[in-house]
Amino acid sequence: MACLSPVCLTNFRLTAPSKRLLVFSLSLLLLLIVSSDASAADGLLAARTAGGYLSLLKIGLVAITFFTWVYLADWVNQDSIRIGELTGLKPEVWNPLNLMLHLLGFFAAISIPIFWVGFPIYVLASLFPWALYRLLRRSGIKKDSTIKQKLNPDAGLQMEQLSQDIGAELDFTAAGADDTAKQANLIRARQSPGFIVVKDLLIDCLLKRADTMLIDYTQAQAAPKILVDGAWHPMPPMDREMGDSVLVSMKCLAGMNPADRRSRQSGRFALKSPDHGKRQLDIVSQGVQNGERVQVKFIGDAGDKLPLKRLGMLPGMQKLFIPALNEPGICIVSAPKGEGLTTAWQGMLLSADRLTRDCIGLVSKENEEETALENIVVRYYDPAGKSNPTQKAALDAALLTRPDSIAVPDVTSPEVMDTLTNGVESQDTSVWLQASAKSAVQALMQHFSNTKNPVRFAQAVRFVTNQRLARRLCGDCKQEIQVKPELIQQLGGDPRKQKTIFREFRLPPPEQRVDANGRPIEFPTCQTCGGLGHIGRIALFELLSVNDEVRKVLVDTRKPESVEAIAKQTGAKIPMASSAWKLVLLGVISLQEAQQSLKK
Repeated sequence: MACLSPVCLTNFRLTAPSKRLLVFSLSLLLLLIVSSDASAADGLLAARTAGGYLSLLKIGLVAITFFTWVYLADWVNQDSIRIGELTGLKPEVWNPLNLMLHLLGFFAAISIPIFWVGFPIYVLASLFPWALYRLLRRSGIKKDSTIKQKLNPDAGLQMEQLSQDIGAELDFTAAGADDTAKQANLIRARQSPGFIVVKDLLIDCLLKRADTMLIDYTQAQAAPKILVDGAWHPMPPMDREMGDSVLVSMKCLAGMNPADRRSRQSGRFALKSPDHGKRQLDIVSQGVQNGERVQVKFIGDAGDKLPLKRLGMLPGMQKLFIPALNEPGICIVSAPKGEGLTTAWQGMLLSADRLTRDCIGLVSKENEEETALENIVVRYYDPAGKSNPTQKAALDAALLTRPDSIAVPDVTSPEVMDTLTNGVESQDTSVWLQASAKSAVQALMQHFSNTKNPVRFAQAVRFVTNQRLARRLCGDCKQEIQVKPELIQQLGGDPRKQKTIFREFRLPPPEQRVDANGRPIEFPTCQTCGGLGHIGRIALFELLSVNDEVRKVLVDTRKPESVEAIAKQTGAKIPMASSAWKLVLLGVISLQEAQQSLKK
């Protein structure tokens, strides 16, 4: 039993034998004094008379209670230090509580004249903190199984290490109609030998910021690769047996049938990581000729929503486009599929004035998360007009409130477009639209063709943007290279002031990877980008200003090539290449990345 005094309960541990002996002696002397009895009364503080005596029975009972409390208080102290941060039962709270209740019980015992009334109060006050702590501790361990790993094996409290406790620290929420089904799917996934490998594989994807993981199964192996910032990167292959075990675990988590390797299946599960937050994972499997293909897409917590300035729009474009968002007229953002249209849409909404102006978002449930930003009042519509009004009816109701701005990510009919252009003309409304298109002119033509009044639309539209995504160079490992002055000049720079650009990290030739003694030189992997050379993406923008010349050609010819030609001729279009070359000169992207992005 630990030799402990109440002093220890303030987190002061006695280690010297002299201190332990002193505490023990003082405690015993106190017990002898307060346990003295008298013939005149039966209490601990009875007035001493000539016939007074010491009750050995009472001394023994008080001593047993005291040292039992010492033992239990020491256990509470040690346990709360070990796992208090996880359970919320911290020693700074429980040690003073334990001491105060013990002292209150002790003084109650010595103050009540009848010993057999005061003593039970003392016993209850000594045992109550320990009993309450054990109850709360057990509840906390049930809620968080990771606490078991923190328990001290030397105290006889070591728990059996389960497969879910090995490997990366991830908490899964399996698919299922109710909690029972979810728990059953999670248990099935944990029982697979590949569960630990699944955890390591997924944490590796999170560390490298993967958007998608693709696993191709053949007769010999399973070959995974990940999509990071729009580029595919291979991962170490697994033998077929391990690959099958991994797939069993993931299919169980997603509520799919692990035995079906041919049919198309889909499911979803969630995970939580201390360092990467919560993520939803969509998994799709499909049998192919040589085996099976599995796609895992990471959804959620992909990054913060950013205004156009931080997305990469250059100052010259910002000065034209962003003020127009707060003025009467139509502004359109566009991008090809997979090039960040949702990001551009949210960037436009964040760049507009949503604080001093009334803004309405007209959306269906599918686009709710894309448009539901702070200070934008969302109004829902149902294309079928069942659960909510139709888009046209919802728009008419919205315009009755005379909003300053209205965001419509998807215009479903020419009637809706005509109502929007009428709002621009009659109510000075700012209208924000988006389009999936390969160029600004193509986006303009898409909306132009979806109206019954092309002249009014041409007068209302003001600006159209289009974008591509390019991978940012990692600032910690990018390499500076010297180039010819002619290249700097072609990129729009000044060869007299700049002679270098940057590229992603590349290992030197084999002959340069050894020192003077012929020993290999180690090149450590960059901890920032994980050795990929890039981290994150930036948008390359083009901007089309719809001036009077563009409007006339648009209405007269209705041909995209004619609109493109007049835009270039009148300087109404700032090409995407100018954004790309500027970012190359600034060292944000590499020349090769810029060229590849412009070819998309």
